[in-house]
Amino acid sequence: MDASERQARRRDQLVAAGFALMGGDGAKSVTMRGVSREAGLTERYFYESFANREALLIAVLDATVEQAREVLLAAAERAPAQQLDAVRYLVGAFTEFVTSDPRRGRVLFIESLAAPELAERGRELVAEFTVTIAALMRGAELGGEQADEQDVRLNALAIFGSLAQLYQAWLEERIDVPRERFVEHVSQVIESAGRATSR
Repeated sequence: MDASERQARRRDQLVAAGFALMGGDGAKSVTMRGVSREAGLTERYFYESFANREALLIAVLDATVEQAREVLLAAAERAPAQQLDAVRYLVGAFTEFVTSDPRRGRVLFIESLAAPELAERGRELVAEFTVTIAALMRGAELGGEQADEQDVRLNALAIFGSLAQLYQAWLEERIDVPRERFVEHVSQVIESAGRATSR
């Protein structure tokens, strides 16, 4: 590997280490020394890739969000044709993503809302992620012929907010329901919200 490839590999190691710490004990446990130790690198390499701790936290969140987006878009291509079945398929795929590695759910729905360093980036990601939700809604034809573009955007934001609260409570075990029931309930929330129209 040349120098740039080695630097990119070290950055990936630091992001992976940050994810392990943030997804395990929370953002408060992420320090420059702790991340460097977890990555098996000397501390001088931390500043080769990141200006500060906040930049690393944002990189961890961004990487996790991008993985979630890829899972949703890939699932959308395989989803059944029937509308509610398609929604269930997407919700099931996303739920599998956040539960197969619980650190993902913690980063996305708990630490992203709790860590002050992530507040601004979190707001930006809400806007970005609702674009993905809106695209999936159009693909599933949620809203029908009566919905216009403003309805789609409003409903995508409503769905994002609902899902963030539902997943956060469920992953923190403040809501004690089986996974199958949770997926079904979330699916019906999405379908209901996706039909709202103020046109």
